[in-house]
Formats: sequence, C-alpha cells, structure tokens
Amino acid sequence: MYTTQPLPTESPLIMSYLTLRKVVGFLGILLAPILVLGSLLQDLIQKPPKPLVILPSVSAYYYSGMRNEMEGILCGIAMFLLAYRGYSKQDSIISKLAGFFAVCIAFFPTSATDDKTDPISIVHYVTAGIFFALLAYMSVFLFTKSAGHMTQQKVQRNRVYRVCGIVMAVSVIGIPIDGIKLVAAAIGSLKPTLVLEVIALTSFGISWLVKGGFILKDKAAAIQ
Repeated sequence: MYTTQPLPTESPLIMSYLTLRKVVGFLGILLAPILVLGSLLQDLIQKPPKPLVILPSVSAYYYSGMRNEMEGILCGIAMFLLAYRGYSKQDSIISKLAGFFAVCIAFFPTSATDDKTDPISIVHYVTAGIFFALLAYMSVFLFTKSAGHMTQQKVQRNRVYRVCGIVMAVSVIGIPIDGIKLVAAAIGSLKPTLVLEVIALTSFGISWLVKGGFILKDKAAAIQ
C-alpha cells in the first residue's frame, strides 16, 4: 500500500524532486537529437565538408565527434537517477539501479564494427535493456501509485505513465529485429534501431517530465 503522504508543493524537498525529474526527462528526450544534429553540424563545417550521414544507432555516436557529449549526457542521467529517492524505498532502489546501468551503458561502448558479439558489446546491450526495463517498470508500476484520492490530472498522468512504459518496453524489444538480415536489407536505410531508440528515449523523457509537473500538473496538490 502506498502510504506516503503528499507534501505541499512549496516544500523545498518536493520542489527539488520535481526539478530532478524534469532534468532527467529533458536529458532523455534531447540525447538523440543532440548527437544526431551535432554530428551532422560537425560534418558540415569540416574543410572540405564530409558527407552528411546519420548513424544507425545512438550507441554508434560513441565513435563520432559527439562521443564526449554522449558520455556526458548519459552520465548526467545516471547522476540524477542515483540522486533520486522518490516517495518510497522501492522508488529509490529502482532509480539507483537504473542509474548504475546508465553508467554501464556509457562506459561499456558497443563495438565499432558490425560484429557485436564481443564481451563489451554484449555488456552494453544487456545493460541498456535492463536500464529501459527498469524505467518502464517505474513508469507503469511506481509512477501510477497514489497516496490517496486521485485528481482528474492524476488519472490522466497515470494513462501517460502506462503508455510511456509500454512504448519503452515494446521499442526496446523491437531493436534486435534490426539484426535479422532480411529485415536489415528491407528497412536498414530507415535506421530502425535509431528510430526505436529515439521512441524509447522520448517515452522515458515524457514520463519523467509528467512526473516532474511539467505536464498535467495538479492545480493545488503535490505531483504523484
């Protein structure tokens, strides 16, 4: 039973939690656009300009000129998740585990080649899968909890949390399909892995922005 009592929205503690959630949400949404647009801009200003290429996945940008930005944003997400405590012990444990796996994603990069069977690449993909599974769990099962009467906005937020969690899970499950040769040959030019990663990251970001009161905020109550 979720018994934690909501605190006034003016409480410094609650305000810091709301800010933390919003920062995590924005970092999640902006990660892929920053990497893609930054890499294209770097290619464009080269002398002579390099051909503009969108890489097949977020992970592939580790080997681009946006490596530092990628590592920095992932470490930023990890830091905020590790610092987040939430309303219950379960919130704290799950978020800290997600933060730990975000660090693993950053420091165990995927291989630069098409062969992703080396140990470091395997660690990268396993930790990325666990990371999104934990975030999906938080969105569907933790963010939807309530300390008491649910407002109209809370009901709407719960719908968003569940949709975001399900979309995250489905997107991550779909990523390995790109490894099937027939699928890669048919739609590889559309960058399906990158598209699914963007969808998962955007869903993650929206969930945390809603949790942080950026969207669908109660008029005079703590965000749950």
